[in-house]
Amino acid sequence: DVAASLGTARVAVLIGSERAGLADATMAAAAVRARIPMAPGVDSLNAAAASAIACYALRPQG
Repeated sequence: DVAASLGTARVAVLIGSERAGLADATMAAAAVRARIPMAPGVDSLNAAAASAIACYALRPQG
């Protein structure tokens, strides 16, 4: 459970563009980075789909 592991930590979800992703400086500034597992042959998701998956993973459960 991702949300439970974060406790009360403040979280910002940054979504990069499908082609370029996030800038190197942005990636370097992140304390924690996560990836969405992709099916073989799929190299990117559109930003809306990635945002939805991230928000779903961060929702409180229980």
